[in-house]
Amino acid sequence: MRTKYLHIICRSCILTILLCACKPPKTFPIIPYIEFRSFTKIDNGTGKDDKGILAIYFTDGDGNIGSKENEKDTSYNFFMNYFECQEGVWTETDFSTNFNFRLPIINTSDKEQALEGIIELEIFFNNPRSAYDTIRFECWLFDRDSNESNHIFTPPIIVNK
Repeated sequence: MRTKYLHIICRSCILTILLCACKPPKTFPIIPYIEFRSFTKIDNGTGKDDKGILAIYFTDGDGNIGSKENEKDTSYNFFMNYFECQEGVWTETDFSTNFNFRLPIINTSDKEQALEGIIELEIFFNNPRSAYDTIRFECWLFDRDSNESNHIFTPPIIVNK
């Protein structure tokens, strides 16, 4: 009787392992997709905010996000606009810091493969020329085929001036 249960448990474990091992690879559209995940301020010890880490979730069906180191194209592929809440209205503001980035290549293999993950960017976000203390960012990216992702906005970020 005990052996019978042991065989059932073993068969169940083997079946579970086989089913889990045979999962098909994830597929995503070839147009990159992004979502806001988090924004974490970095404490610089002064009581004023300067830098933070922006975390963005992404997917790309053909895995061609980022630029190869040996590519001559040095243009940006991740873009951000800076907005301040001025008198209750979100206003795009010219900020002396450039918020655009050149993402490195993520898929290092020679074949296409679907990608998903988190991009973390360290950014300066306190506009010293402004008295407004509530900001947000608009973000989007391009892959190497010039496919543009969706545009997202971060939630409001309060800046300690």
